[in-house]
Amino acid sequence: MVNEGHFRYQEPEPERHAFSLCRVTDAGTFDQGYDLLGVVQVTVDRRDPKRLTPGLLPWALATLASGGYGFGRYYAAYTTLDEDDEPYHSLAEEYVDWSGSEVLAPAGQQPAAQR
Repeated sequence: MVNEGHFRYQEPEPERHAFSLCRVTDAGTFDQGYDLLGVVQVTVDRRDPKRLTPGLLPWALATLASGGYGFGRYYAAYTTLDEDDEPYHSLAEEYVDWSGSEVLAPAGQQPAAQR
């Protein structure tokens, strides 16, 4: 009996990337947590995935402004996605302190979005 096998080359699935937004709960405490509000898959240049990094903060601020999100601390991340379309490996991240209509900044400082 002769076993004949055929080698099949299967190209790996391309890595998928996304922007995600979370509300930070109990910020600055031992119980700090993250409630995932949404994930948006983004198209990326496979040769230079970090090219989208500068777009993370503007995307997060536009999302907060248009989504009616209230006062609080938010976490935005540019990540790869796992097989369940959940954020996996972080490539960039931003924390945003949000008043409900604009970025909050310590007295005497301009918010990062306005620099």
